[in-house]
Amino acid sequence: MAITSAPVGVINTYAGIDTLKQRTGISGSTQESLLWLALFGTSRAVDRYCNRHFFVLRGTRQFDIHTPGSLAVPDLAAVVAVREDADGDRIFELSLSADQYLLYPLNAQPDRPWGRPYSSLVADPAGTRPRFTVGRRAIEIDGDWGFRRVLLDTGADLNVGAPLQSTATQVTVTDGSLIEPGSTLMIDQEQVFVRLVSGNDLTVERGANGASAVSHADGIDVMTLTYPAAVSEATLLIAGRLFSRKDTPMAVIAGSYGLGAPDTRAAIDPDAGRLLSSLRRLPLGIAG
Repeated sequence: MAITSAPVGVINTYAGIDTLKQRTGISGSTQESLLWLALFGTSRAVDRYCNRHFFVLRGTRQFDIHTPGSLAVPDLAAVVAVREDADGDRIFELSLSADQYLLYPLNAQPDRPWGRPYSSLVADPAGTRPRFTVGRRAIEIDGDWGFRRVLLDTGADLNVGAPLQSTATQVTVTDGSLIEPGSTLMIDQEQVFVRLVSGNDLTVERGANGASAVSHADGIDVMTLTYPAAVSEATLLIAGRLFSRKDTPMAVIAGSYGLGAPDTRAAIDPDAGRLLSSLRRLPLGIAG
């Protein structure tokens, strides 16, 4: 099933607004609201086109088990917990340890820039629980859902002068020049979306994408979530062209991109489509 919209609570862009300004030749902040709209809209358009999402969504999902040996799942970047309802009472009383199931494909490495997501959970025939319980809503998985979960150290640390409280939306770091508005930071296990950078002070939205806003010790590393290069480049390309359309809102755009006949029915910018072609999933199978 294709992804039709982002889940409630998702806040994410696949590129930063400063980079988009450079691409469009804009300075200052007078048109930032339009640029933000272009970035947010384009990021979700990339998800819809690829029939998967590239941001990391923390959450718990429940699944029917039709065959005892395996379970197909949406893109899964990391597992926090797997629980099973072994007696059909709608209570997930059995917690499965990591040695009781296998994640496939093997060697997927979704925590690496070259990795891919897990797509199935397999009962380990050599383990202590060689088969899952067949039934409706028999397994729930708490995890990080998405194509990858790749973290990069920004080089900045928290520099608040005291523990960062869970309700704080102003965050001071040691070097704000290392962080761009539009970034999704990872502070411990909390995702934090950056709206504005002023010197070393960040204006942020806490508890993004299913994460919980919690307190953090001062001085810890500030990490950032990264995305496939093709996704970020396609986002910048489409957002820049979308922004420029404001100057010719009634224009009809038809033409040939490279060789071949004009394509007036393309679902996405043709150049962006080429970038995303290897990441696109057929709109069939497990819903995202």
